[in-house]
Amino acid sequence: MTGKLSRFRALSWSERYLLVSSMLLLPLFWIALRAWGLSRFQAWLNRSSVVAGASPGADRLAAIAALVNIAGRYSPGPSTCLTRSLLLLWLMRRRGVCGELRVGVRLVEDRLDAHAWVEYQGKPINDVWDVSERYATFDGPLSPGSFSSP
Repeated sequence: MTGKLSRFRALSWSERYLLVSSMLLLPLFWIALRAWGLSRFQAWLNRSSVVAGASPGADRLAAIAALVNIAGRYSPGPSTCLTRSLLLLWLMRRRGVCGELRVGVRLVEDRLDAHAWVEYQGKPINDVWDVSERYATFDGPLSPGSFSSP
């Protein structure tokens, strides 16, 4: 426990705030995703405007993504790759950066396995670099209406 506490104390105040707020927001994102579904929730998230200003670089975005992933391990309640990715997209948007939600599928022992991640400038930022090679991705970024009934 002291190792975790010392790592937490080594974070800057803004990183601590981001980590704790992500831990608290992840269950809310999970509930909203279950209540509204992906298309409605994603459309609601996209309504918030992109904040103008100096956008963080790729290294800073990777650090934010790492903090969201860490928050997912310690968050009260469930935390899926989709909820973490949606939270990361929302956080990026609030910092003036537009990322892309990617969803991929693969067959593992006769079972369909799905996974979600965020890409920025064509590179995954909250997952390993070759995640798109391990999953068959949809042709492009998912729009809010991708999974709606006809």
